[in-house]
Amino acid sequence: MKSVQMSRALTAAMSLRLPGTAGKLANKMRYVDSKGPLFHDGGLIRNITQGKHEKVYAVGISSKSKSMPALGGLLYGAAALRHDLVVANNEVSEGLQDSRVDINDMNFLGASERLVWKEFILVYRLLSDLMSSDTKPDIIFVDIPLLVSRAEQSVFLEEEDVQEDWQALLHVMEDFWQRHLNDFYPNNPDGPFLVSLQTKRDLNSAVLNAIREEGQSGSPEAIDDKIVNLIREDWGQLRRVGILRFLKGTLKAGRRTAAFYYESLSKYMKRFEPKLVSEHGLVGFHLQVGLRTPIWKVETIGKRDSWSTESLDKLAGLISYLTIHDNPKMKPLPLWFAEQLVRMPKEVLISYLKSTLSMLRDREVDQIWLEGIDTIQEEVE
Repeated sequence: MKSVQMSRALTAAMSLRLPGTAGKLANKMRYVDSKGPLFHDGGLIRNITQGKHEKVYAVGISSKSKSMPALGGLLYGAAALRHDLVVANNEVSEGLQDSRVDINDMNFLGASERLVWKEFILVYRLLSDLMSSDTKPDIIFVDIPLLVSRAEQSVFLEEEDVQEDWQALLHVMEDFWQRHLNDFYPNNPDGPFLVSLQTKRDLNSAVLNAIREEGQSGSPEAIDDKIVNLIREDWGQLRRVGILRFLKGTLKAGRRTAAFYYESLSKYMKRFEPKLVSEHGLVGFHLQVGLRTPIWKVETIGKRDSWSTESLDKLAGLISYLTIHDNPKMKPLPLWFAEQLVRMPKEVLISYLKSTLSMLRDREVDQIWLEGIDTIQEEVE
């Protein structure tokens, strides 16, 4: 009887709410459709110009991690993989492949954040090896942010184990940037682009916030004053519409937003690590390459006045050129390969746990730690 009542209640709620929901969505879509041409004409939305490239040497680096409860804690595994390729005369040649792996145990404190830190460390070690080599690529893609945001910092930093992992992460990142910050474009005009490519879960209203906060000064590209005023005057409406809906309605295939300075969002940048990079500056923009590819947020280094529209067009065009297929799961080819090939199977953790248990038994450690080993082995077999 109760299930029948619930079904009736759901049916009634849907009948009552449906016209209002449809009306709200229609109003938001009409707003985006009406303002979209203004944003395009005013310079906030720009076309991607795909240049001609005789030869492009590109690198993608991706990471994954996995964990499982074991012996009163967590057994974790993290892996990062680098994949090189060369695109010349519309032919793709695969090159070097390198990887880094970390397997160990940890306690439960801040485990999710610490797993992310492990991935960061492995990615930065691959980046360090890459930048120390004699031959540099034209562009490097990573699928992690260039900075560790506040959301990825643990509330358990006062705990000794957590603090140890946090300091290890900062040491690796700070050491890398101290040695190589000036090796990347635009600090080095002949250096490679370093691009963090992030998906829709990382999309935010940064470009609109930057223009709202600082107007023309929030972007290295020319934005019409009318658009600056429109953003400020319609800010409440833009927030109600939603940034993802706004981007989907205005970007379309072959378009990008104007770039924005992360520095314009200073109240957020103060919470990012490492400080060397956050104080130096980052530049970002959103783009959609094809009809079916998702919207990406592009993040790269750059202090004020170091980027121009021409150089941003070159970067966006290069990303578009390396995105071979128009597919919802597609990314620029080197990063796509890296994401497909990097693995941290649960079977590896299970095998590692079995070997650990065997070693514990062979060394005849205190019996209290060996209690239940047979049961655990049965569970993992």
